Amino acid sequence: MNALEGLRVVDLTTIVSGPYAAAILADLGADVIKVEPPGGENSRRFGEDPSLMMGSLTAHIMNLQRNKRGMVVDLRSEGGREVFEGLVRWADVVVDNYRPGVTGRLRIDYPSLRAINPRVIACSITGYGLTGPGRDRAALDATVQAFAGVMGMTGDPDGSPVRAGPLYSDLCAGMAGALGILAALAARERTGDGQHVDISMLDVQMSLINYHAVMHLMSGIPTPRTGNEMKLHVPYNAYRTTGGWIFIAVSTDPHWKVLVETLNAQGTGLEGPAREAAASLQDDALATRAGRIANRDRINTALETIVAARSRDEWVSALAAAGIPVAPVNTLDEAVQDPQVRSRSMIVDVEHPEGGSYEATGNPFKLSAAGEERFTPPPTLGQHTAEVLRDVLGYDGERIDALYADGSVA
Repeated sequence: MNALEGLRVVDLTTIVSGPYAAAILADLGADVIKVEPPGGENSRRFGEDPSLMMGSLTAHIMNLQRNKRGMVVDLRSEGGREVFEGLVRWADVVVDNYRPGVTGRLRIDYPSLRAINPRVIACSITGYGLTGPGRDRAALDATVQAFAGVMGMTGDPDGSPVRAGPLYSDLCAGMAGALGILAALAARERTGDGQHVDISMLDVQMSLINYHAVMHLMSGIPTPRTGNEMKLHVPYNAYRTTGGWIFIAVSTDPHWKVLVETLNAQGTGLEGPAREAAASLQDDALATRAGRIANRDRINTALETIVAARSRDEWVSALAAAGIPVAPVNTLDEAVQDPQVRSRSMIVDVEHPEGGSYEATGNPFKLSAAGEERFTPPPTLGQHTAEVLRDVLGYDGERIDALYADGSVA
């Protein structure tokens, strides 16, 4: 049995943050009904590049809507409103990621939902939260990274601010939304009452800045952009080998000692400057964190010389065997093909509703008592509308036909 089997979720979300929250619940076994407006949610229209689509579905839909049932409901129509209220009575959870104020205009805000079902958990994911002077700001992933100071910490010291490659703010907010929903469900077990989960992309990013914020608040010292470097640790950087890059991260004195020993043991096969550079790191002045921080440039220069003498695979093998935190700087293609990733089912096959199958990222939550993972196809637009009306709400054929005829559903 999957962990969330029996949990009922109505998904009103669009694009990334909200769909990801609902997708996590769906991957864990919840029955998620994706409700879209006539014409479909916005990410169904991200199809300008045919190479990024399969059939009629975009990559967003293919990965973020799997394991869900899909229907189209016009919330502005009388019949659509009736359908929606029936879904709320059925549901344990309703998720949205509309801008503040939109849910009130559509009468899908928490007070409206609670009037229909006092036990319902409502989760709203927004850019800046439902309260505060900035709540009405428009938000996208990159603007939240910029606003939260994340972008101000990322990039080379003399370069431009840089955002994280994935939609980091969106995806983190989605995961936080799933966590908030589960916390509210646990509280409902004790109280019997539902509640509103207010997730702000900005709040989540401020939480993830974490001890960096504490260090700044204590010292008043700004946190500059440091590229790949870490203020507290040396070495903590990417170094070029004869066949790509590796990242070496040393955070403790014992790790440094083992790194130096390993580099010098390997140094028997090195020549000239590389061998001399390995020997130079045996200096007692570098044995402590403070000493390494004071000699950051010296250490980086030595490691650049040493690492450049051999291949990426050779260094990763030798340093990993010694217990040093090291990794190849993989391309995306290398990462998705890696045996460790594949062994943990983090790339999975999903059937396409229009035929064939495709590969997608898997479920990162590995529960020992969970049943076998399953990944059902994402719905085409409105694919399960009639099924949900019949099997969830109990509508007969005549009533369903009437709703299709007047455009309340599609």
